[in-house]
Parts: sequence; structure tokens; C-alpha cells
Amino acid sequence: MQTKISIIVVLISVLASVITTSAAEAIELKRTPLQDQLASNINSFYNEQIFASLDEFDNEINSQRVSDNTEKISIVKAAFYSALLPGLGEYYVGNRHKARVFFAVEATAWIGFLSYRIYGNWKEDDLISFASEYADANLEGKSQEFQDWVGFYDDIDQYNSLGRVQDQDRPYLVDNSVNHWRWQSDDDRANYRRLKNSSREAFRRANFLVGLAVVNRIVSIIDAVRDAKRTNSEIKEADFSLVGKIKYRLEIHPFSNNKPVSFALVARF
Repeated sequence: MQTKISIIVVLISVLASVITTSAAEAIELKRTPLQDQLASNINSFYNEQIFASLDEFDNEINSQRVSDNTEKISIVKAAFYSALLPGLGEYYVGNRHKARVFFAVEATAWIGFLSYRIYGNWKEDDLISFASEYADANLEGKSQEFQDWVGFYDDIDQYNSLGRVQDQDRPYLVDNSVNHWRWQSDDDRANYRRLKNSSREAFRRANFLVGLAVVNRIVSIIDAVRDAKRTNSEIKEADFSLVGKIKYRLEIHPFSNNKPVSFALVARF
């Protein structure tokens, strides 16, 4: 089971890096100063806020264990910490290296999510501007279905004639300033479709990275609970093994003035 969890963790981290790299290539995502600053700010947040506060978190856990006079791990706390931040449960249990893997995957997922959302919004703005300039179309507040119609038909007349013949359930669009579009050339319409596809692909990648963050959290919870149980089992076995090795020695010296009675515990390791 431990091997399976470790393999899943490694696959998640590798998948995150591969997805962000391949997705950027697929939609021609180019880094900009704003995206660089965004990634730098998020990395700084994780390094300075999250990692810097782990020492305080660790000290609080250790002091709590000492005050409780026990070394056992709370399974509920381990699960709660991992649900709050993937890797925090592992850090609580004591698996520092594994915790940092979950932290890295979480940071990668959210950095990728924000980057793709920003890129998708930029492309959508370009899409609206391009359609307005080259097709005299107003796409502000329009649905994705309407955007598809604009990209598929040369103009609103072709949509109302050819498009509605193929699908009579489509609404008839009155040619006015709200619904009008008329492309100047096929190349302009093709460029419009490329902008539209780039924007939607970025949004799909962003949604996928949200799913990756959810999976990372679920795996971290399962892994933290499992590690907590294993640690408690090891502590319990150590306690029992210690009991078997503890011996006592009772000595009575009735005629001694210094130590008439002595009692000692001896533990062999």
C-alpha cells in the first residue's frame, strides 16, 4: 500500500509539470511579465508564508504531545490538516519530504490554474475585439453558442438561411446591431476561430488543474491517515517490546544502615 501511495504522489507531481508544459505549447502560451510576477508572488507566498510557518506548526505539535504525555498521532488531525492543505497532514505525522511533494503539486496546480485563467481572459478579450473590427460583431455578454455561430457562418444571413435549415430549433436572428456579423474574408474568420479555440482551451486546462488539486488533496488525506495509523502501530509495538525488556531488582538488607531496601528498574535494549 505504501508503494502504491508513493507512486501516486510521484505521478501527480510529474503529471502537473507535464500538463502545464504541454498545455502551454498546445495553445501557444507565452509567458508575460505579469504571469512571471504572478508565479513569483505565489512561489513567494508558499516559501515565505507556508514553509516559514511550518517550524511554528512543528513546535506547537511537539509541545502539545509533551503536554498530553503521549507520542501517539491523532488520525483525525492528520486528515484535517491534509484537507486544509495537502502535505500538512504528512508534515504533522513527521514525513517532511513527502509533505513537500504535496506542497509542490498544490502550488503547481494553482499557479497553472491562475495562469490559464488569465491567458483565457486575454484571448477572449482579443476575440471580442477581433470580431468587432473584422466582422462588425458585438460579442459582449454573448454565449459560447453564439460565438460558435459567428465562427461557423460567413454572416447572419447565411446563419438564418443555411444554418436554420439544418437545425430548425435554432432561433431566427434579426439582423440588428446586437446580432449582426459579416466577415470580410475567410482568413479573418479562420483567425477568429483560432482565438476562440485558444481561449477555451486555456479555460479547459484551468478546470483540469482544479481537478488535479482536488485529487492531490484526496490522496494526501488518505496518505496522512495511513501514515498516522502506521506510526501509532509502531509506537504501540515499541511500548510492548519495552515492557518485555524491563526487569526489576529488589534488594533487602535488613542489617544495613545506609540502604536497608533498594528497588531498581532495568531496561535492556
